[in-house]
Amino acid sequence: MIKEIDLAKLIAEMDDKLMEEGCPPSERPFVAYMRLKQRWKPHDMCTFQNDSMYIAIEYFYERLYRPSNLQVKPVHLGAFMFRDVFFPLRISRVYGAKRTINPISLLGDISETQKQWLLADKQTVLTFYDQVIDLMDFSCGLEDLAGGESLSKETLEFWDLAKRQLEAAAAMVLGTFDKDPVIQNCCLSIELLLKGALAAQGISKEMLKDQKQGYGHNLKNLANKTAEFLPNFDGETVLFVIQQLPDYVSSRYEAEQISQLELGRFLMYAQFVSGEVLRQFSDRNSRAHLTTGSGHDWDLTCRIFPRKTD
Repeated sequence: MIKEIDLAKLIAEMDDKLMEEGCPPSERPFVAYMRLKQRWKPHDMCTFQNDSMYIAIEYFYERLYRPSNLQVKPVHLGAFMFRDVFFPLRISRVYGAKRTINPISLLGDISETQKQWLLADKQTVLTFYDQVIDLMDFSCGLEDLAGGESLSKETLEFWDLAKRQLEAAAAMVLGTFDKDPVIQNCCLSIELLLKGALAAQGISKEMLKDQKQGYGHNLKNLANKTAEFLPNFDGETVLFVIQQLPDYVSSRYEAEQISQLELGRFLMYAQFVSGEVLRQFSDRNSRAHLTTGSGHDWDLTCRIFPRKTD
C-alpha cells in the first residue's frame, strides 16, 4: 500500500508532468489516477469512484487547487441577469439516453437565498429557463454539427465566431471591467449567427460582407432574408430583438449611456438568437419538447432538451 506521503509526492510529480503536457487542471485528477493505477494496480477492476486511490488523489487535488480550477470546462459560458446582477451560466454536456438536471444548478456564484428569491418569481424563472434552453440548443447543437459534413465550412466558421463573441460578452458582464463593448459583442454575434444561416443557404461570404450590394452589417435585412429561407425561424421575435439594440455602426464611435439592466437584456437577447438559429439546423429543439420532474428538475430524454412553456 502506498503511504500517504509517498502518494502526495507521486501526485505532485505527476501534476508537473501533466502541466507540461498541457492537460488542464480539471482533467488532471482522473488522468493522474489512470496513470498511477496502471503503475501500481494494473489488474484492479474496481471502478474509479470506489477506488481508495482515486479518492485519495481527488482529496490531494482539492487541497492543491481552488474549486474553480478543478471545475470541468463547460460547453459554453453564458450569463444570466437576475435583477441587475449577473451570474455565470455554465452549459455542460449531457450524455446518455435519459438524464435529470436542475437548471438552477447551472448558475454559478449564487447563494441559496438568491436561488430562492429567483425561483419565487414566475416570470424570472421562465426567462431563466428560456436562457438555459437557448444556450443548450446553441452550444450543444453547434458541437453536433461541427463533426458532420452537412454544412459548409463558412457556416460553421460564422457560428464559431459568434460563440466567441457571446462568451466574450458574458465574460465582460461577469467581470469588473468596462462593460460598454458588450453592445458590439451582442450586435456582432447576431450578425455572425444570421450570416451563418444564410451561408448555409448558399449565399457567398463575399455577398454577406458587401456593404453596398450585399448585407454588410444590416441586421434587419439579414433577419428578413433568414426568415425567407427558414419557415420555422421566429423572424418576428428576432426582428424585435434587433430593434431593441443600439445602432450597430454608430455605437462604435459614440459613448453609450447604457444601464446595467439594458446591457443584461442585450446579452440575453443575443443568447436567444443563438438558440433560435441553431434550432433550424440541428435536431435539438427544446421549445418543442418538455418533460418535467419534481420541483424544478427536467428529464432530458434522448438529446432533446425540454422547455417550461407556461
